[in-house]
Amino acid sequence: MAHIFISYSKQDMDFARYLRALLEHAGFAVWMDEVRLQPSARWWKSIEQNIESCAVFVVVMSPHAAESDWVEREILLAEKLRRPIYPVLLAGEAWSRLANIQYEDMRAGLRAKPSAGFLHNLRARLPDTTPRTAARSIILTIREGDVTKVKADVVALKHASSFYGADQIVAYNLTVLAGLNQESLEVKPDEYCLVPTENAIAAARALFVGTPPPRHFGYRQIREFTTRVLDALTTAAPDTRHLAMTIHGPGFGLDEVEALRSQFAGYLDSINQGRLPPALERITILEISPNRVKRLRAALDAQLEPAEYAEPLATGWGYRLYVGTPQPARPAEPETPGKRHAFVLMPPTADAEDVFFYGIQSPIHALGLLCERVEQPGLDDDLLDQVKRRIETAAVVVADLTAADPRVYLQLGYAWGKGRPTILLAKAGSRLALDSTRYAPIVYERIKDVDSALAQSLDALKAEGLL
Repeated sequence: MAHIFISYSKQDMDFARYLRALLEHAGFAVWMDEVRLQPSARWWKSIEQNIESCAVFVVVMSPHAAESDWVEREILLAEKLRRPIYPVLLAGEAWSRLANIQYEDMRAGLRAKPSAGFLHNLRARLPDTTPRTAARSIILTIREGDVTKVKADVVALKHASSFYGADQIVAYNLTVLAGLNQESLEVKPDEYCLVPTENAIAAARALFVGTPPPRHFGYRQIREFTTRVLDALTTAAPDTRHLAMTIHGPGFGLDEVEALRSQFAGYLDSINQGRLPPALERITILEISPNRVKRLRAALDAQLEPAEYAEPLATGWGYRLYVGTPQPARPAEPETPGKRHAFVLMPPTADAEDVFFYGIQSPIHALGLLCERVEQPGLDDDLLDQVKRRIETAAVVVADLTAADPRVYLQLGYAWGKGRPTILLAKAGSRLALDSTRYAPIVYERIKDVDSALAQSLDALKAEGLL
């Protein structure tokens, strides 16, 4: 018994075929009769055999099916053989005769998608008999590169009330080099647009998905954005074989590792639920910074090393993710208990980047906190709101005063005004714009000094009950 049997009325055949395609894309073997217009003894014998050998019996509930003698006959046989029955509600109301069974609501018809819970319950009933080498898989890689130069079928980007970073660069190229109207790319949340790039970038098409502005774009929204990208391509570009994306969140106030985990969780959601383009073979995450590529790869290595649904590629860095092998993904929200965040104030310079990633981030992560900062050189209203919100909700604020950057002092004053615990840093010889006897910073000469001294300060705050 290794397949799903679908029972339906002939008037609902289009939906039954659609449901079968969804389930097959999710990795299930499905059987449904397609010759119902010419019933015969041989026809019923085939149905009997497939109900007897099925692992799960799915019945499509609709007014037409409620009046169908053949659907009734199939249900009776499934009940007699004690096959697990999973009703799917297409139209009308749920049937009283199946009232004791939880049904899947798909009254959106050909626009409906099966829920994660429904697919999980089906998998629990079906033995995994597909050899891994024969199963459908998606290759995921993270590599250094420019998103405008990657040769992919589609590059997926966001419009978060405005364009930022790589999204802004691609939108500029499409308007200047391809002659597109920028307003057509400025999609609202829950909307998207797919446009040909006309060689303005190397990818053949660009997908823009509307998202909330940065101040409302957190880890949960990254996960949702990723699933929406794959949903949109399933509908608008099912022939997509290679999808390219950037990592979303770092640089705009979010922890890079947690942002990656959230984005990856979105991929898993779509893969496990079969909500992805049927032709999709590869997802490439592009990052312009070689150091960030190394850190992101190391983070994903740590997550996927014990995972049964993934295996490393034989050549080069990357993983083959197997469709239909579910694995729980749990991107944490910084607002939830046990996953709070520290917010770091420092200027967006190359020197500051080394201090942040190799001196500040490690002791903060060791304490179980996310480590967040904004890397953008300018702060528009949306980003300023994001900074204020992250400061207000931070467990601790760490400020590096080395460059005497006025933006750092402005944000530090805001943190003090909100009563947040703060730790100050400054490189030896720095000129400080505050009373260093009253507000004594940690003075460091080497990056490793930052790591050890910051760890001690964090432990002291924890001992005082401030963390």
